[in-house]
Amino acid sequence: MKFARLGSTFETLEDRSLPTTFGVPWADPEHLTFSFVPDGAQTPLGTNSLSQLLNSAGTSPQWKLEILRAFQTWAVNANINIGLVTDGGQVLGAVGAVQGDTRFGDIRIAAAGLSPDVLASTSPFSWTGTTLSGDMVLNSNARFGIGSAYDLYSVALHEAGHAFGLDHDHDEDETSAIHSGYEYQTGLSASDIAHLQELYGARRADAYDLAGGNDTVARASSMPRNSVTQLLVNGDLTTMSDVDYYKFTAPAITSMISSVTVRLKTAGLSLLTARVTVFDAAGNVVASGASTDPMNNDLLLTFRPGLFGGNYTIKVEGARNDVFDIGGYKLAVDFLSITGLLSPITTVLTGVLDGHTDDVLATALNLQTNKSNDARFDAIYRGVLEDSYDVDNYRVRTDRYAPGTSVTLNVMVWGLDANPVDARVRVFDANGNAVAFQVLSNDRGLFSVQVLNAAAGKDYYVQVFARTGAVKATGSYFFAADFNQIAPLVFDSVATGTVNAGATTAGDTLALNKAGVYQFALNAQGERAGDSITMTVYDADGNVVFTLTSVAGQPAVTSSRYLKAGTYTVKYTGAKSNVSRIGYGLFMTQLSEGVGPYATSTASPPTSQTAPPPPPPPSSSYSYTSSPSNPSSPSSPSSPGYPYAY
Repeated sequence: MKFARLGSTFETLEDRSLPTTFGVPWADPEHLTFSFVPDGAQTPLGTNSLSQLLNSAGTSPQWKLEILRAFQTWAVNANINIGLVTDGGQVLGAVGAVQGDTRFGDIRIAAAGLSPDVLASTSPFSWTGTTLSGDMVLNSNARFGIGSAYDLYSVALHEAGHAFGLDHDHDEDETSAIHSGYEYQTGLSASDIAHLQELYGARRADAYDLAGGNDTVARASSMPRNSVTQLLVNGDLTTMSDVDYYKFTAPAITSMISSVTVRLKTAGLSLLTARVTVFDAAGNVVASGASTDPMNNDLLLTFRPGLFGGNYTIKVEGARNDVFDIGGYKLAVDFLSITGLLSPITTVLTGVLDGHTDDVLATALNLQTNKSNDARFDAIYRGVLEDSYDVDNYRVRTDRYAPGTSVTLNVMVWGLDANPVDARVRVFDANGNAVAFQVLSNDRGLFSVQVLNAAAGKDYYVQVFARTGAVKATGSYFFAADFNQIAPLVFDSVATGTVNAGATTAGDTLALNKAGVYQFALNAQGERAGDSITMTVYDADGNVVFTLTSVAGQPAVTSSRYLKAGTYTVKYTGAKSNVSRIGYGLFMTQLSEGVGPYATSTASPPTSQTAPPPPPPPSSSYSYTSSPSNPSSPSSPSSPGYPYAY
């Protein structure tokens, strides 16, 4: 959460407000994952000490439950599921899938040293794409408690709002969970829920309830077959009072060779804690079980069916009578398992092989996954580039606006594997003409673009393929497209210049007044396509922070970095193989993130809901000063969003 919107100023550049990344929903909110970062893992602000910090507030299960309860309080009011997964301890912001990385949760919880007047910091999902999206960092210098001191649930409730895309713009009423100052909170305000549902929609019943409902034994839904020995359904308890009934028939031979196994899978899918009861045809209970722990919420029941098999009914309901009674699940029935091995219940979503059936525009796969009026992405899909020649084509459109309405089309594609496929996109109109787009992210395994002035009610084609010379040209990827009227992302031009082949410029100075997530974009322009330039950023001690290499004739390369406040040195080096001097342009923006709540009081709980006003924002979040010895180049690229059509 932020103190306030920060403006950015540069020498010779006009002041303006930073673009916001809030108001952008997660691409696939019904399949979000969540993890607690182990102590010792690295964050951009130092070593993680989450357990060390919070073990003084309660036992590990106690403080984890408070944080999970805060996020679940938001999720149950919209089309959001959060599945708890194990965190592998990778550095926060590691290169990987923006959503769906199997090494850690989409939302990660950590602790590190922050400014003394800030309790926590959380980054929202954004068009630029970064694994920092959703990550919440508690201030390890603060004291947290459960119902005392800085109440952990209250702070996490505030941060969860930011993780889901809400900013302090929505804290007009002081009962809001995302009001900028610290307040003891017991839940969400009506405005919190309304703004959340603008992004994700009100929670929608599952397919069985929408088809007429299965809330009584008489209306029980038949379980479809998933394999020879398994029945499987995907369901959702949409409210605390929701009850789902399913029915199945055990084959007569079952009792002679095996038991019937009933499994409820929620781990990694949602935080639902459920009670499952199995009845025979006479209404007798033959098996039952319940989980009241959202951190250990899978269930497994077995029973021996009657001599001739028989008909059975399964009842699924909440087990705690609180927010953990809501969420998605998979229900499986296994029988005829002679070896005792059960068919797996998969929770990781993988790409779909198409066998080259959509390699041309004429056979493009039609995608339109969101037909509601909320802000969820218009189309999402998981595909596979099967070989270096594979090209996948998708047709997308929106009917959420009046036909012809001017909208922005955002397209993102990112690799899902640990070693991600390096994909790129092209965009075409309904007639197959190439459409120019602006590059927002061009990083390893990630490509994100925006098309300005697209038209609602018209078809567009998006082509996904491996970039030339890709380190990884095959693999699974996530595709997302959205038509919207959110203000397009804009970068500041902070430096231009030229450098000779094999030479390095004198150091420019980059001053950051605030720690945060910054997006860098480097463009190259040379006399020969393929010539390149490398930018190196050093910290105050002369250590290399990161490098970027851009190639002439190609879109800008980008990198999102969480940087501490301070002074950095930036140098540019022309490749020795360049034929002549090469021009460069550096572009930059700070990605809005959730900073706060303000540390206003440690009282427990406060007697007043009124917090003191936040401190004023600094006049600039960052500034850039070029070395006088670095000549400017009027031919250098003017924007990372230079329109590309190829």
